[in-house]
Amino acid sequence: MKACLLIKTQPAKYNQVTKKVKEIKGIKVAFSVLGRTDVVANVEVASLKELSALALKIGSIDGVSATETLIGLEA
Repeated sequence: MKACLLIKTQPAKYNQVTKKVKEIKGIKVAFSVLGRTDVVANVEVASLKELSALALKIGSIDGVSATETLIGLEA
């Protein structure tokens, strides 16, 4: 299962959050961006349960104020 997590951080926390997100198992790539969100993480996990746990883990990182999960569709 592939997904993207859009992460909004508290002001000036995006570098710190990006570093912590990159350390999490299941994260393929994470990078800071300009726009409505501050960090984007590409995820690959085996199940919705794993994705839920990963999203909750990211949401609990110090400096994260909100997340949005976009689940990839299979064509």
